[in-house]
Amino acid sequence: HRAGIRVVMITGDQRPTAMAIGQQVGIIAPGQDPQACSAWCKDMQVSRLQVAISRKAVRKLSPRSALLIEQLEHSGEEEMTRKQSDPDFIPPPTPRQDDDKNSNEPMYISTEELALMTSKVTVWARAQPSDKVALVESLIGQGNIVAMTGDGVNDAPALKRADAGVAMGISGTAVSKNAADLVLLDDNFSTIVAAVREGRRIYNNTQKYVTFNLSIKAGECMCLMTSIVLGVPMPIRGLQLLFNLLVTHILPTLSLAFEKPEPYLMNVPPRETKGDILVSRIMWLYRWLPFITYFPCVVISCLALGVWSNTGFIRANSLIGSSRITSVQEGLVACEYAGFLDAERRFIDDLAPFHCRCQVRGGNPFASPQEVDQWGRSVMPFEVVTLDRWTGDTGTFFKRESGPWSDGELTLLEPCVDGHGVERWCWKGGEEAAPDGPRLPQAQNCASYGAQIGQSMSYVTMHMGELFTLCSFRTDGMLFYHLTTNPVYGGFFVFNLSCLGVFIYSPTVSGLIGLAPLTPIRFLTSVAFVLVLVTLNECVKIVYRLKTSAMNAELSALALHQTTGLAPPGSSDKMLADDKA
Repeated sequence: HRAGIRVVMITGDQRPTAMAIGQQVGIIAPGQDPQACSAWCKDMQVSRLQVAISRKAVRKLSPRSALLIEQLEHSGEEEMTRKQSDPDFIPPPTPRQDDDKNSNEPMYISTEELALMTSKVTVWARAQPSDKVALVESLIGQGNIVAMTGDGVNDAPALKRADAGVAMGISGTAVSKNAADLVLLDDNFSTIVAAVREGRRIYNNTQKYVTFNLSIKAGECMCLMTSIVLGVPMPIRGLQLLFNLLVTHILPTLSLAFEKPEPYLMNVPPRETKGDILVSRIMWLYRWLPFITYFPCVVISCLALGVWSNTGFIRANSLIGSSRITSVQEGLVACEYAGFLDAERRFIDDLAPFHCRCQVRGGNPFASPQEVDQWGRSVMPFEVVTLDRWTGDTGTFFKRESGPWSDGELTLLEPCVDGHGVERWCWKGGEEAAPDGPRLPQAQNCASYGAQIGQSMSYVTMHMGELFTLCSFRTDGMLFYHLTTNPVYGGFFVFNLSCLGVFIYSPTVSGLIGLAPLTPIRFLTSVAFVLVLVTLNECVKIVYRLKTSAMNAELSALALHQTTGLAPPGSSDKMLADDKA
């Protein structure tokens, strides 16, 4: 009853016997009047004499139901054998005179009167096959989804007419099995309850799957949009996004199929199927919307801290640099570019800087900065630039004293003014000298490496954060109580962390996707942002849990009221009044 499923018993027994059985099995709930909850099936029929005297509005079975009864009543052994071999075969009815057919078919009270009876009565006595079909039709006409169980030939028409016909696999006849949509192999009514619970579990887990995927995909989009608006480096690149999609978005989410049902699933009525959308309004407002709000804040904060602690700058334009004279000396940008003026005095920048200066704090973002000053040089084919991928150190290779810049910038460059009146650095010798000018490699200067460290830290935060977010979305309860309740998720968790280690610390893979290995303190800094994300998830889930509990309490009271007519203790009178209205 609390699941919003109303159980109606239709039996051929006498009414006192039916009432006693209904009370014993709980179909007639304690506190309900057995007399009001039970009725004779003949009470919904009208004799032809009564029709002739009172001229009341009466109804017969629908043509479809009458045809089903006629077909099943007159199917012989040959027809049954053929139907067993061909489920789509419908045996023809035995010809009868129209007068006989009309005289034998029961006549029932009007549709409105029958609906009023079937909405209150849960135990029907002395039922005939046509009565069962009439009851099923009346319940379907009220907008109910009707499942009919039965085992005999007399139940076959109603099994065929119901939305879901359920026959007994052990005691059921061949006619009832062929007419039904489902067959219970154990003849146990509790199997239906278990099937309903399993169906609700599958639907609820599907909701979690869709909500999680919509949240993290929208969250990543918000991260990229936020970085564009703020003018900071991208927190994740294209190839990194593909690797993350495979190991975080696709594989671990399969564990949701093995998630246990929520405790409240069998205490709420069935969902409304008309106009139903998979993700509920509460999930949109209290799971999806908060997540896409704070997720980019956490990721971009980690990125900004990582980039700033390794370059002294945050904005992408400052990291890229400028060709304006004194821009590096004034601390406005990290790198300087040179170039040349074309015939129309338009300045053409080089593709790589000739000088970069960064304020590096190493692994500790709170330590005093150390200045890294790098100057470009022409790298010969046989020369190898050694870059420490843990620290970004290139030794003395790009020191000013060991290269062509030892006597100052003016040995190779000269100030020039472009058509807009901006003073820039130009190569001496103009366009002919520009290709041979000593420059820093794009991926080996301190600004580029510092940005890569920041992106690696933000990737770790995003990767691990989404993994823990999946654990948070798995259940409505507290995350820490459910870390080990799903072994499949546990296996994917270990697999995911292993993949993260390969992505970060394998030279081949990290070089392919553009990540840099993180020192322990940098990695722990990223994990600290993951813990912030987990904390925000759980705080938001407290509000979500309160909203869901309040909604489920009302739905449970409504379900009990609709199935039994009774209100549980503490239920809202306003809710019951609204339901009656």
